[in-house]
Amino acid sequence: MLKSVGFFAGLWAAAATVASAEETLCETAGLVVEGGTSASRDRVCRIAAREIPELATCNVAVPEGVTLRFEDILPEGCMGIFHCGEALINLLPPDLMAERREPDGAFAGVPDEAYFNSVVVHELTHAAYDGVECPLNDCLATSEYVAYAMQVRSLPTEARTAFEAASAFDQRVARDELSAMYYAFAPDRFAQKAWLHFTQRDDGCEFIGQILDGAVFFDRERF
Repeated sequence: MLKSVGFFAGLWAAAATVASAEETLCETAGLVVEGGTSASRDRVCRIAAREIPELATCNVAVPEGVTLRFEDILPEGCMGIFHCGEALINLLPPDLMAERREPDGAFAGVPDEAYFNSVVVHELTHAAYDGVECPLNDCLATSEYVAYAMQVRSLPTEARTAFEAASAFDQRVARDELSAMYYAFAPDRFAQKAWLHFTQRDDGCEFIGQILDGAVFFDRERF
């Protein structure tokens, strides 16, 4: 996730306007950030200002009006949660996210700051995928594929290299290896395979566009 420093430096001061003591309205995409500290809310606005345009270059269109709400308590193992159909993301504050990271997880080699930023990207990508009509019971694997691919894509070069170095895989990844069941039992391995599969496409962003158009799914009907 490397961006044009000159352009985005100007957004650091202008990305957010305070709406209330506990709420910040971001200028980018009309996002609202609730809870946490003023500094953490402004940080999310800066991430959005930097990353939403970058997501758009890979055919991921984050919708207007998403709310990101800081919560001190989330289900075990969760750093952020997107609520389908509600345009709502719950997110751990940066300090708690750093404390609760898995020391041997797929992103263990990624610094805390870059990791937090990437989790915001992951959840915003879920918000973008929420507009895709799923023809099955659910499209969990497909949604997580796009979210992890965009999360890793957004990492700075050194952090992305650390993620890749820790991967357990270096072979060609087939689409049927990325199932909802595999994600449920091995989310870190799923993330590693998703990124590898994405990078093995001739044009990964074109493939993401096909997914966001509802033309490609990783999921199968479960009975």
